[in-house]
Amino acid sequence: LRLTRTAVARLVVQAAEMPRAGGLERALGDALGDASLRVLYPLADGRVTDHSGVTVGTQLGQSVTRLTRGDTTVALLVHRAELLDVDGIVNQITETARLALDNERLQAQRQAHLADLRASRARIVAAADGERRRLERDLHDGAQQKVVALSLALRLAQLRLPEDAAPALASRLDDAQAE
Repeated sequence: LRLTRTAVARLVVQAAEMPRAGGLERALGDALGDASLRVLYPLADGRVTDHSGVTVGTQLGQSVTRLTRGDTTVALLVHRAELLDVDGIVNQITETARLALDNERLQAQRQAHLADLRASRARIVAAADGERRRLERDLHDGAQQKVVALSLALRLAQLRLPEDAAPALASRLDDAQAE
């Protein structure tokens, strides 16, 4: 029971000291002496994101080391060449930073999904706006064509009106044409 309590207390202390999003990257960079070190997280769709969920790529001249747990790649470390050539250091990093890696990976995935959702919503709104404008044009053009056709029909009726037609009929045609 005492060992369990000690383990739980240690876990609580470790969780409280966990760096904010992006803090793991700085902490590992400081610990390994590589200020250019980046921690990236693979997504299920093949993209790779940073801690904020922004899709990124690697630059030429940088080494990429996979941090894995079982068969799953948990994170990618992008660093200067030969930084992690010491035997066992990758496993040590993976185990030491396990909770922080999982936390940042989940936050990065969440941010990437939110960005995808926002982009999807923007595409839906743009498509709806485009369709609305197309319908407005079609309605406007169709109504305009009908009004022009009606105006021409009224004008023809006025021209074909016999001279002896009732004045009320001529007046109604004039009113309709003016309208």
